[in-house]
Amino acid sequence: MKFIPRQSVCPHCQTVYRYADAKKLVWKQQEVCYHCKKQFKISRKSIWILILELLFVYAALNAIAIGAMRTINFIALFVMNLIPVIAAILLFPLYIEFKKI
Repeated sequence: MKFIPRQSVCPHCQTVYRYADAKKLVWKQQEVCYHCKKQFKISRKSIWILILELLFVYAALNAIAIGAMRTINFIALFVMNLIPVIAAILLFPLYIEFKKI
């Protein structure tokens, strides 16, 4: 399992998939490597790590907002809580893994 986001690689030939290519493969079950033409399975088990990281960031941001700013308005709180969601959406393709069939 991945604890640090990184680009996905083919389990057969170690070809590195770019972010845009991995983004296209996020919701597929199987794929064929464009380099070695071998089939591999796409696993999303490490997404739970991304979710846990997101919850930690939410808790930290809300603790800072409540502790540092006595009077926080709704818009500032909304923006502070929207930033981790956007980051998670952008990091999602980096948390998929390719496994041999």
